[in-house]
Amino acid sequence: MHHVQHDLVLRPGLRAGWTRLAFGMAGAVLVTADIWFFAGLGAALAAAAGWAVLLSLAIAHLYRARIILTAYEIVLRGAFFQRRRPRARAVWTIRATVVQPQGHSCDTLFVLDAHGGVLVRLHGTNYGTEDLDRFVDALGLPCSGPDGPVTPKQLHAFRPGLTSWVERHPYLLGFAITGVLVLITLVGVLVGTVMAA
Repeated sequence: MHHVQHDLVLRPGLRAGWTRLAFGMAGAVLVTADIWFFAGLGAALAAAAGWAVLLSLAIAHLYRARIILTAYEIVLRGAFFQRRRPRARAVWTIRATVVQPQGHSCDTLFVLDAHGGVLVRLHGTNYGTEDLDRFVDALGLPCSGPDGPVTPKQLHAFRPGLTSWVERHPYLLGFAITGVLVLITLVGVLVGTVMAA
């Protein structure tokens, strides 16, 4: 009897996704209120419109994103994109519990090619541990990784190229974003002052 392999389809957890969206939108409301206080109603409405667009994109991604493993391909599908990777290029996997700057950790899986390049990265923030277990089992490749939880910098030391510069320097990115937001607020206040004069 011929055995037919069924496709494995992984979808992000809706509960965790909605929780993250709720926290993000709570922060957006606070930032918008701050903009309203310092720059006026017009700037706050513009900020709210921007947040609404971001929320719409995040919701679309939450419902459309998936990872599909077929006999021939690994397909990454998002809200507005689809990337296909030949399954034959995947030669091994690295799995790590990555500790984020806020203190929480997530199980992360990297599928690597013969040159050590990352073909696919599955974030535990989007997919549960059981989903990653199923993916590793279905892929059937050797799996290695650090013995315990690691920061992005430690994971980079374990295997260079797995984490980006931004992941390894989150506080610098945070300072840069804060600086941009302060600059935007100051420009809004100056424009409001000039228009009121």
